[in-house]
Amino acid sequence: MARQIITIAITITTVLLAGCVDRAGETQGASGLFGALMVPSGGTQRELHTESYAAAFGQARAVMSQYFTVTSADQDTGLIECLPARLESTGSDRVVGRSPARQVATMKIRRHGSGRITATCWVQVQRQSSTILRQQSIMDETYDSVPHHTPAEIDAATTPDQNDAWETFSSDQPLENQILNDLARTLDGASS
Repeated sequence: MARQIITIAITITTVLLAGCVDRAGETQGASGLFGALMVPSGGTQRELHTESYAAAFGQARAVMSQYFTVTSADQDTGLIECLPARLESTGSDRVVGRSPARQVATMKIRRHGSGRITATCWVQVQRQSSTILRQQSIMDETYDSVPHHTPAEIDAATTPDQNDAWETFSSDQPLENQILNDLARTLDGASS
């Protein structure tokens, strides 16, 4: 009985601290009492003062392209994704032995039922991991009981993709705010 209570308490704590996942699969930070304890990975959200979703999305794509190289922009989902941008390391990074770093940026434009339009911007700072991914996930899994890959295929010599593993260690909230401020100024200028 005590084991079940501990398991339930751990599960509830994990759910409260981890936040929840919305329909698009993006992690949203916890709000309320536990929101201040969260690692800043939920992105920065801003309400946009415009009535046109298409205009908001178009301007968001233009603003994101000023900071990063946009790889995909889907107006139906509102998702704008960008290529990772390498961060230049300072001399002290090399002395300390830090691995290379990069920024990964994404923006999501949402239309809410009440007619509000919001933009959420995520700029994650990642460092190259020293951990080699020994097992590459097999994407064409058929979920039957017959193995389709040999152990040598699963745990073979490392590939460049396995050696190029990146770990997120923080978010760049000042840059998220700067991008959203630019978007808001652009939309305010377009409406006047």
